[in-house]
Amino acid sequence: MLKVFDGDGFLTRINTRRGEVEATIRFGFVDAPEIGQRGGNSAREFLKSLINDRWLDIVVLTKMDTGQIVDRYGRIVGIPYLTQERLYSDPPKPFLQRLADWDFSAATVTRNIELEMVLNGWAWVLDRYGPDEQYYRALENARRHKRGIWAFDDNIHPWDFKKVKHRKREVRSRPKTEPDLFTSSDLGRCPASQCEGQLVRRNGKFGQFLGCSNFPRCKHTQSTDSGAV
Repeated sequence: MLKVFDGDGFLTRINTRRGEVEATIRFGFVDAPEIGQRGGNSAREFLKSLINDRWLDIVVLTKMDTGQIVDRYGRIVGIPYLTQERLYSDPPKPFLQRLADWDFSAATVTRNIELEMVLNGWAWVLDRYGPDEQYYRALENARRHKRGIWAFDDNIHPWDFKKVKHRKREVRSRPKTEPDLFTSSDLGRCPASQCEGQLVRRNGKFGQFLGCSNFPRCKHTQSTDSGAV
């Protein structure tokens, strides 16, 4: 593992027939808070504590909307597993044992990192991809014990947070436009003879002025204080 981007994605090197290549991995069945969202930085730090500088096994999945192993951003979709030496001399409670599928008769333990994120309160479960029932048991346990983001009652799903953020970005990037010259306004009719246009506010070299919506056929202008030019 080379770099953790957020609570559900990281950069790593994977072994292929042509040697090692760098690849971005995106979790398959869970979604962590976004960076900039409450819990986003904490989720990233927790994931770092689990996998930083460690070797992982990745079970690669097929993305439903692309029909490939990568999503539309080119990230490989998969479930990361961490195998390490057994950390406990005595088995923990049966619930945690079932969740992580730990074999305490062996010298090593394999941990599903997605489940670790959910169980510790740093990820939602993505229902639409049909995850195993153990994901829901982990989520219920995290909520009941108010771990991670579940210490708060007003959490926003990451996908809703991204929608709001995208809408705000669209509004900020929308160019400021001149008033539509061909729509009516509340400034009154153009006073020019035989003109049926409307007065509209416009901007010029010397500041704002009133012009006619029939421009360029009607070249009437006046200052915003009134008075034809």
